[in-house]
Amino acid sequence: MENNLKQAFTLISSAINRTDALKGDFYKKILDDLSSVIKFDYGAVYFVDSDLFSPKHISSKKTETLLFDNELFNFILNSKDKTFVIENLNYKSKKYNFNAFSKLLIRNSVYGIIAIARDKEFSELELSSLEAYSAVVSYLIKDYELNDVFKMQLKALQEAIIEKNNAYDVIEKQHKKLIELDKTKNAFLANISHELRTPLNAIIGFSQALGCKIFGDLNEKQEEYIKDIQISGLHLLGMINEILDLSKIESKAMKISLNELDPGVVIQEGINILTPLFEQKSIKVNFSNKCKKHIMADYQKLQQILYNLLSNAIKFTPEKGKIDIRISTSGKDFIFEVQDTGVGIDKKYHNKIFTKFVHLNNLYTKSQNSTGLGLTITKELVKLHKGKITLESTVGKGTTFTVVLKGAVIA
Repeated sequence: MENNLKQAFTLISSAINRTDALKGDFYKKILDDLSSVIKFDYGAVYFVDSDLFSPKHISSKKTETLLFDNELFNFILNSKDKTFVIENLNYKSKKYNFNAFSKLLIRNSVYGIIAIARDKEFSELELSSLEAYSAVVSYLIKDYELNDVFKMQLKALQEAIIEKNNAYDVIEKQHKKLIELDKTKNAFLANISHELRTPLNAIIGFSQALGCKIFGDLNEKQEEYIKDIQISGLHLLGMINEILDLSKIESKAMKISLNELDPGVVIQEGINILTPLFEQKSIKVNFSNKCKKHIMADYQKLQQILYNLLSNAIKFTPEKGKIDIRISTSGKDFIFEVQDTGVGIDKKYHNKIFTKFVHLNNLYTKSQNSTGLGLTITKELVKLHKGKITLESTVGKGTTFTVVLKGAVIA
């Protein structure tokens, strides 16, 4: 291990100090150097090209390329980790058990990846070496790719076509414009979501009043239509809330207001709101309350966490299935679990499902629609409470999501 560590440092040091980096078969040198520390059967450098990755250089003996789809592309781009492993991916000629990816970054902007693959699992040291090496060669690649562009720019400057200061001004103006456009987008999403949510709340409220027969009896067809209005309204309200919450999260405007509350009451209210969705699929709901203390939490955010997890459970639980909701305490920690008897989630997707715009229904069924934001937002809401969300799942048997809010219990 010590020898491997020494090799890794030597590799990174030589990459930093190379004088021949921009000469000859540049990408072959990058992958050959990497293979001296990390053994792999397939290696490639990919660049972001439109909405997929395109190969810049492949080092394997065969010319197989990774079969990227939009889902894999978005997962790699949106992953918070710079280096990570995905198991069992398809190439043109074969499948590798372990596939390591390390992002090529310039000032936190992803422009490509280094991909290596083999059938043997990668060690933590190998992945750390890959990440460090990628961080260094990112700038070498930038210099290599932009070398010709720099020459043209230098010539333009020499010929007085454009002045250096003017070029910087143009870049600065474009940067400011992008920031303003992003702010405008977030403001638009927030405003339009508010405008849609207000009348929708009225529709759901009035339909619930009619369903309770406050204003008189309903015939069988009217009851059916009222229930359809409630269910459709709840689905639409959930999607609008997700768009609004995402815009707040991305603009760092999402805040929480911690207050003392009884979590059992909050959970029961959430279950009552979602009753039409449970009844639509004849799903049995069990609520076990072993939390006898109050907690400090944001009432609305806690309900949103519950709503997102239960909506997800309802989607993937078959008719006449079962959903168990459990709350308890461990010391000063509040524990909240949602367990379903649904289709389950394959282990290889466990890291994916908290990523933006990942649709679990695309993996298992086409029968449900969503924004693909629910679990992403749920994770962010839990983090705002200084908590953690995890899952356990078995394909064909169901899934359990567990939320732990650290130090939330009031003594």
